[in-house]
Amino acid sequence: MKFSRTLLAVIAATTLAACGNLSNVDANGQTDNPVWPKISQDTFNHDGSQFGSWPNWANVRMIERGMNKSQIRQLIGNPQFAEGLYGVREWDYAFNYRENGIHKICQYKVLFDSKMNAQSFYWHPNGCYGNGTFRLSADFLFDFDKYNLTPNGKKVVADIAKELKAMKAQKVIVEGYTDRLGSVAYNLRLSQQRADRVKSWLIHDGVKAEFKTIGYGKANQVKACDNGLTGKALKECLAPNRRVIIRAFGQAVQSSDVYKMNSGVKGPAPMYK
Repeated sequence: MKFSRTLLAVIAATTLAACGNLSNVDANGQTDNPVWPKISQDTFNHDGSQFGSWPNWANVRMIERGMNKSQIRQLIGNPQFAEGLYGVREWDYAFNYRENGIHKICQYKVLFDSKMNAQSFYWHPNGCYGNGTFRLSADFLFDFDKYNLTPNGKKVVADIAKELKAMKAQKVIVEGYTDRLGSVAYNLRLSQQRADRVKSWLIHDGVKAEFKTIGYGKANQVKACDNGLTGKALKECLAPNRRVIIRAFGQAVQSSDVYKMNSGVKGPAPMYK
């Protein structure tokens, strides 16, 4: 009987942990396939006609990698979807906003590592209200061990610049990462140089925003490759770790929007499949 109760407890805990990991989040707070809950499952206070919160966008723009759950909760409140009770490493939100007088909703996802520190951030749809995340392969942007953009890299950054301008992004964070080969100091320097170079080309291509660049070096590896590989095979295996992530944050809430929020004026919500 005691064994049965223990087994049931383990099964229950495992089930709850799985519920808190909809997108198959790994120990580093990364995923290849973010899963979005239905807007209708939002548990935030609503009367059935409007879901989600009206956030303080200045607080949203303050969220950074490495923050813990208490810090994020202080900025944007509790997660609004029931992902589970134990081992939850995925928080989802639905945010209301008005764009050109039209009421819209976008979803925001924060993924945590095994230490419960925020590591990844997603928007759905990408670009809503100027907010978005772009993940780029460093191998495509740069030659190996270099930080000058290749011709193809410049084209990719130019395309991102067009999207950022269309989104009217006001704050842009560029994060650089390397693989685990080489010294900590060298990789930190290379990742910072790559992030700075992407920033320079975004500005060159006409993006007018507040910029912040961060070189994380070999931190936050997404693929370990601890399988005895060496040489070229190891370099190819570690490729996902060599990356640049561009995070964009959108417009501040205008005074007219604040009035509309407080007056209870509602518009048609977008359709979600």
